[in-house]
Amino acid sequence: MIRDIQLFWEGLPEKKISLVCREYGIARHTAEKYVSMTDDEINGMDVPKDYKTRKRAGNDFVNIIYKMMADGHDDEIIYQYLRKSGVLTSRNTLYDYMKAISKENFPDRKRMYGMRLMDEKYPDDIIVIRRNELLRHILTIDPKKEKDKVISENLDLIKKKFPIVTWVADAFHEFHEILMGDEPEKIDKYFEKYADTKLSSFCNSLKKDIASVRNAISMDMSSGFVEGNNNKFKLIKRMVYGRSKIVNLTKKCKLAFLIKTKDFTLMDLI
Repeated sequence: MIRDIQLFWEGLPEKKISLVCREYGIARHTAEKYVSMTDDEINGMDVPKDYKTRKRAGNDFVNIIYKMMADGHDDEIIYQYLRKSGVLTSRNTLYDYMKAISKENFPDRKRMYGMRLMDEKYPDDIIVIRRNELLRHILTIDPKKEKDKVISENLDLIKKKFPIVTWVADAFHEFHEILMGDEPEKIDKYFEKYADTKLSSFCNSLKKDIASVRNAISMDMSSGFVEGNNNKFKLIKRMVYGRSKIVNLTKKCKLAFLIKTKDFTLMDLI
């Protein structure tokens, strides 16, 4: 095709590239490129180019994973070996590679997950308490909510071993007492106490809207009711998006907000 274009170009009495574009239905820059190509460039188009492939994260360890799976090693052993070998790829990425290689090459292989392997290695007399469970236990204020008995029995030992747990619990309970109390001036002392700690960013963010914080402490009123209705309205709006105009949206809102009122009837929606 390129040679045909060049023959057509050479036979034109008036060298207008637009004539080539119109005749062969190609873009102007493509036509300019084709008419100016040499024989070597045209012949070289049939030769595959040595394109550089982008280095992927798995290039350094996919062969290791395959070899260790072929030798019968489980996923956790492979993961620990890669870590010892200096592979810095995230845990999730490594396990994604292992999952794909196992599924593609070893379909009958039983996979062993790291956390499951760790749990099976714990002796029977070892009590496992996870960090998120401990944090939930510390932040639970409502006496009606049942707390984890295992954590309650070992909390003193945990606090003795990890003083940071005591610090977090004290900081939280102190802030909760101030927020639920009626002395807004105490919040300033709280800011001073924790200004140079890991709670400094938390304190600074509260200072930006300190008036609202003081009002929340000193007043019994809350915007929870308004915020709840606002969230309900947003949910209704998302449900009817693209399928309802303002009239139907209004009726939906009336049905959601007024149905519990004493004098409400369905005739109000007509």
